[in-house]
Amino acid sequence: MIEAAEAGSTSSLKRGFRKRQNQNVETNSPFSRNTYWFGRLCLCGGSINLTTPIPAPTNFCGTAEIKPGLNVPYSCCPPKLDIDPKDIPYYKLPPVSKLRIRPAAHAVDEEYMVKFNLAIKRMKELDVKDPSDPRGFSQQANIHCAYCNGAYKVGDKELQVHYSWLFFPYHRWYLYFYERILGSLINDTSFALPYWNWDHPKGMRFPPMFDQPNVYPDLYNPRRNNDHRGQAILDLVHFGDDVKATDLQRMCNNMVLLYRQMVTNSPCSQLFYGKPYTVETGPKPGQGVVENIPHTPVHIWVGTVVGLDLGNKKSDGEDMGNFYTSGLDPAFYCHHANVDRMWTIWQTIGGKRKDIDDPDFLNAELFFYDENKKPYRVKVRDTLNHKKMGFDYLHMPTPWRNYKLVKKSKTKLNARLLPPTTKIFPIAKLDKVISFSVQRLTSGRTQQEKDAKEEMLTFKNLRYDVRKQMRFDVFINAEFSGSYTNLPHIQRNQSEPHITTIKNFQLAINELLEEIGLEDEYNLVVTLVPKIGGEFVSIESAEITYEAC
Repeated sequence: MIEAAEAGSTSSLKRGFRKRQNQNVETNSPFSRNTYWFGRLCLCGGSINLTTPIPAPTNFCGTAEIKPGLNVPYSCCPPKLDIDPKDIPYYKLPPVSKLRIRPAAHAVDEEYMVKFNLAIKRMKELDVKDPSDPRGFSQQANIHCAYCNGAYKVGDKELQVHYSWLFFPYHRWYLYFYERILGSLINDTSFALPYWNWDHPKGMRFPPMFDQPNVYPDLYNPRRNNDHRGQAILDLVHFGDDVKATDLQRMCNNMVLLYRQMVTNSPCSQLFYGKPYTVETGPKPGQGVVENIPHTPVHIWVGTVVGLDLGNKKSDGEDMGNFYTSGLDPAFYCHHANVDRMWTIWQTIGGKRKDIDDPDFLNAELFFYDENKKPYRVKVRDTLNHKKMGFDYLHMPTPWRNYKLVKKSKTKLNARLLPPTTKIFPIAKLDKVISFSVQRLTSGRTQQEKDAKEEMLTFKNLRYDVRKQMRFDVFINAEFSGSYTNLPHIQRNQSEPHITTIKNFQLAINELLEEIGLEDEYNLVVTLVPKIGGEFVSIESAEITYEAC
């Protein structure tokens, strides 16, 4: 931020900036023309703010790490380019004559399963024929490792596509090319990936096609949690320990959770997509609510139990339960197809929900190989309409949309009996259940005020160990409000290599306060319940804030 000494100095600052921009720019500079093509000048109140969209990581790929001090035992980098990185073309979406329709995994027929197994088999065969073929099964899995375990850099910082607004568009592009590669390998351009329909009771078990090693061996992965095979009902808040519940209870809990995450907690684009991520902000500014839950718990529910002896090492959740190996399980792509489907559904819910139009988001870039082994840069802006990308989802009912809480709490908890936030925070270790009262700035807000600004329960400077599975739940007046989770990964912060700080963890509470009849209250009872890894969590403060969507 360059503060203008006076209002008339803005134009001279801009001329000075342009002049310096064209002089003595090193090729490895964060603002190099060879690395970044787009910079935005925002003139606000006599100041200039330069922000730079994330560029395609075509200039550097190094060693990926499982956790600090433990490297991935193979290279996650893509094959060596045979052209200059700056000459990699931008991908142009081909014309769409017929949409590829992604089916629900639990509803596909035998013909489809045979075809899917064959496509994965041929992808795996490429690993043997030519390990450097970017279409090969291992090379495709390495894409996730490189983007998520510190192999790529932006300037001097790691590139991380999780925990920010890049999460949805990155995975959409990833599945887009993966799907096209599979189709090309079986000469079927209409082939579409299945989606694991875990948001419907009929799809809340592990899809059978992935659990029949004698019938569909290439869809099977032995590195999964054996307790969750067969008829086990998925727990969308699973974090290591299985909670005792009947199948019906678990299904109902999943429905309530999905409504809470997709509707109540996602009224604004940043809450759904995640926080802005630019060169200046650095990685992991904050994840969106669906990335948080249910995305992460499904990964952990499928992967091996942490600490299990895998023969060559103790489990860190491999395969699905850790970023670097997730892509080695064919179920990963099925899971993320449904995560992507959640994006398409969220876009139709209405209200204040709309796509992000920030140029830093739209002009962010990624790097992939296509089905013809050609490298391309791609842009986030091209992901906002999935039908323009040539695919859609087979319609399935979404019963969770009817699981809005309709009964108000019979008993209002007395906030005056609990200590205020000033007596509780900062919390050095969230290793026990903690209840406190938090004060609102106003009560009885009108609908116009609610439409203008969302009321947020905001936790500031949430810090935790990224190597650990972590989850804690948040309750308001004993009603579930939301959770925060972490899937074990690494980050390359030299001062604190295993600690990350989330500036603001926010839960939207407009609708929740209406549901439980607390709109006219000035003080709210908040309870934090650590489920796993709370001893590695600290929180600086908590407060109520009001923010425009």
